[in-house]
Amino acid sequence: MKILNVSSGAVGAYFCGRLAQKGAEVAVTVRSDRELVAANGFEIKSIAGDFTFRPAEVLSNASEYKNDADYLILTSKVLPDADMVELIKPAVKPGTVIVLIQNGIGIEDAIAQAFPANEILSAIAYIGVSRIAPGKLNHQGAGKLIIGKFGGGESEKCKTLCNMFEAAGVPAEYTDNIAFYRWKKLLWNVPFNALSVLGGGLLTSEMTDRNRTEALCRELMKEVIAVAGKCNVTLPENLVEENIEYTRNFPPYKTSMLVDCENFRPVEADAIVGRVVLYGEKFNVSIPHLQTVYAILKAFDTHRKNTGVYNK
Repeated sequence: MKILNVSSGAVGAYFCGRLAQKGAEVAVTVRSDRELVAANGFEIKSIAGDFTFRPAEVLSNASEYKNDADYLILTSKVLPDADMVELIKPAVKPGTVIVLIQNGIGIEDAIAQAFPANEILSAIAYIGVSRIAPGKLNHQGAGKLIIGKFGGGESEKCKTLCNMFEAAGVPAEYTDNIAFYRWKKLLWNVPFNALSVLGGGLLTSEMTDRNRTEALCRELMKEVIAVAGKCNVTLPENLVEENIEYTRNFPPYKTSMLVDCENFRPVEADAIVGRVVLYGEKFNVSIPHLQTVYAILKAFDTHRKNTGVYNK
């Protein structure tokens, strides 16, 4: 099985590294540490067992890949300045299955329009993994995938990929309704990611200690549920309290958006919060908390970009 992981950061290296352990031929494109990774691979400390992932090829971009990938797995951040179509276009061939392991909603639309003949799989990752040094990753929590065909329906290619991950020790759940799980993850991502940054570096425990921030998390989740309903996705109301209790009882940690912020990287304000706001406004849903949080988060992100913070 030939796999190309485009924009292989911590998430991509972990999941694709597990596939490589079971015999898949995995090539990667990396934005940094190319020479180090080419020489030594990714050194991954993991709660599921430490290992070193040595890719078959370490490339600068997809145009350098000369094989025909069975699965092209994109794990880039979803940012306004990133053109995902151009990022993968050189390596997309007839029969290539495109897999998006990314945050947010609406992320598949441009890919589907650009590659109408290729099957697109959408994947939700539940994992705590981060880059702790050049070429070194630390996997501290979870490590599960939920994968389904974009647009819904059955997919043998998706089932095959799920089976591959399962054989590699990665829990991978197949679904024929990936839209539900995308919105379900947003229900957590929207409040906790955004408020961790806007709160000046809040840990998850500080957002679930029965204070006003916890109350704001609830209001944001209720608004996400209302918007999802207008998009034909029904999220049960009890998920609000489930998310709060799950987070309260989980060891305190930094959200992915906060980690990006602290490492002088752009945050996924639009993919995680902005598109929910757009859908809400499109369907005339009352979302005052979402609109306020997004306005401040977007202004914060733009300010840091304009002042050169993200060039450090």
